[in-house]
Amino acid sequence: MILAGVLLVWTPAILLVLGLILTRLTGCAVDEAGRHPCRIAGIDIGGLIQVLVMMGWLMIPLLPLMALTVLGGLAVGAMMLFGAWQP
Repeated sequence: MILAGVLLVWTPAILLVLGLILTRLTGCAVDEAGRHPCRIAGIDIGGLIQVLVMMGWLMIPLLPLMALTVLGGLAVGAMMLFGAWQP
């Protein structure tokens, strides 16, 4: 249950990074004004890349939850490191 929540919170960041990697690898243009044509193997993926990059806007309201997941992970790691973790 906790893992599903963490994955849900971090999904926009993962999709943003995936979109930026695709943009960099394909050399296609991407911006907020609209989709640009980006043909790879005869398929236009410009709309897909734009949607992936626009997921970054969903990170703004999720930043507090993302910070909580990082702090929770650090707390669990510290407890495991110092032997206070009780399964």
